[in-house]
Amino acid sequence: MVAGAPGKAEDEALVAKAAQGDAEAFETLVLRYQDRVYSLLCRLSGSEEDAEDLAQETFMKAYRALGSFRQGSQFYTWLFRIAVNTSYSRGRQVQRRRKHEGVSLDAQHGDGEDGRALGETAAAPAEAPEARMEKEHVRQRVRDGIAQLDSDYRAVLLLRDMDGLDYDAIAETLEITRAAVKSRLHRARLELARILKDLKPEGSANV
Repeated sequence: MVAGAPGKAEDEALVAKAAQGDAEAFETLVLRYQDRVYSLLCRLSGSEEDAEDLAQETFMKAYRALGSFRQGSQFYTWLFRIAVNTSYSRGRQVQRRRKHEGVSLDAQHGDGEDGRALGETAAAPAEAPEARMEKEHVRQRVRDGIAQLDSDYRAVLLLRDMDGLDYDAIAETLEITRAAVKSRLHRARLELARILKDLKPEGSANV
């Protein structure tokens, strides 16, 4: 279980109540996981605005699918699976629309406020402007690099390195084997390193 995550039994009890029409129980689940779901979707979509819509859609889908939740499973991995699939679906729709319209498929990114979605904190007031600009440049390069990864690799990398899920939780979330998680994570890190090979090693450590 992820550090700080609520108890599995407690989540199961809330899901059971919510499935029987207890709106307060589902609201408790939403409040419990909305920040993590939103943060994940920010990183997957590269847009805070899109992430808000995707988060709402995720919880709506989760509410409608409560009856399919298997007791004994981790609720947060089940919820993350819905979030990832929702993001994938939206991404495919956007790609189809852009292809149809002849628009470049370049990844869209936020203007710096998106950094909060990556768990970044504001620079210290006393920090030199040049240093702040360099750090933001590195962070933006990393965000751009992550956006260039294949969606399967991007999801594994974000769930492991930024959300802190263990291999088993990622496997359950993405419905793949533990071995596949390790393989995708290894390839994702290699590919990201290739994309960011010109960055200073000391800079990337601060992202």
